[in-house]
Amino acid sequence: MKPFLVGSLIVRDEELEIGGCLDALDGVVDAVRVHDTGSRDRTAQIAAERGATVTHGQWADDFSKARNDALNGWSAHWVLTVDADQRYEGDPALLRRLLAECTADVVEVEVDNAHDELPYTNTAAHLHRKDAVWWEGRVHERLRGVTVAAPRAAIVLKHHGYVDAGLRTAKAERNAELARRTLAQPGNDRELIARTLLDLGRSLIGAGRRQEAVDTLETLRELFPGTPEWLRGTDFLARLVLAAGLDDVCLTLVEQMRAAGGPAPYCDWLAAQALAQLGDVTTARRLLAGVTEVVDTSGRRPDPRVLEELRGLLLGSVS
Repeated sequence: MKPFLVGSLIVRDEELEIGGCLDALDGVVDAVRVHDTGSRDRTAQIAAERGATVTHGQWADDFSKARNDALNGWSAHWVLTVDADQRYEGDPALLRRLLAECTADVVEVEVDNAHDELPYTNTAAHLHRKDAVWWEGRVHERLRGVTVAAPRAAIVLKHHGYVDAGLRTAKAERNAELARRTLAQPGNDRELIARTLLDLGRSLIGAGRRQEAVDTLETLRELFPGTPEWLRGTDFLARLVLAAGLDDVCLTLVEQMRAAGGPAPYCDWLAAQALAQLGDVTTARRLLAGVTEVVDTSGRRPDPRVLEELRGLLLGSVS
């Protein structure tokens, strides 16, 4: 009989993470498939000891290829894709009812990210019908299809990330190189180019190469005005210049985002920070007064405590 829900992972040198991830999936999925792309540690052995079916393949500098390779040779109605540093939380029975009644091909779930510069929650496609869609994109891979959102009660993934700063930087450098390879390929797929420039800018930020990130994001803004990638790229750029103390530049970018349909509360939140750094605490307070939740242009929600901390700082300041 075809399994209803199977967990799928691609891994490499994840011996410190894989056990906890698989333990969290116990009782949630009917089986787990782990595709190892060249581990030199005990990752594959640990996965097998916990009952996962382990396959092996060569890493080809392409996350979507690895994800799709991991789907070969087995059947299931639904696939839950997770990373080794993510942990499932939720109600497995509710999740199964949701999938049994679902008419979409892709289900997005909320992911709580704990160890980034700023803790935040985002939504991402982690559930899909086995034979309906495939992964696309060399880096920051994605699924295309009719999509619905899962309630947190059914599933939320806790992503604690990599605590070691050197490891985080190395992974960002790797992702930047993968994005460059995509851009170097022949073709004129404008959507792919815009998306890859955005991926490259994000990765360069993570690698600490801020000037290169600025240059990349400015290229994106110049070549692809009016696109979703332009809006998200402008958002990343605004946060970069805000962190660098270029508050007037940040305010200009925020107004461009606002004019392009960026979320008004988020724009107010960014502008309030820039104004506060410029010493205009009164206007910053006024902007922040109506903000109850912050959601950026990518749908990410920073920890609510960040908003309250800023509000507290402004209330304690003298204009």
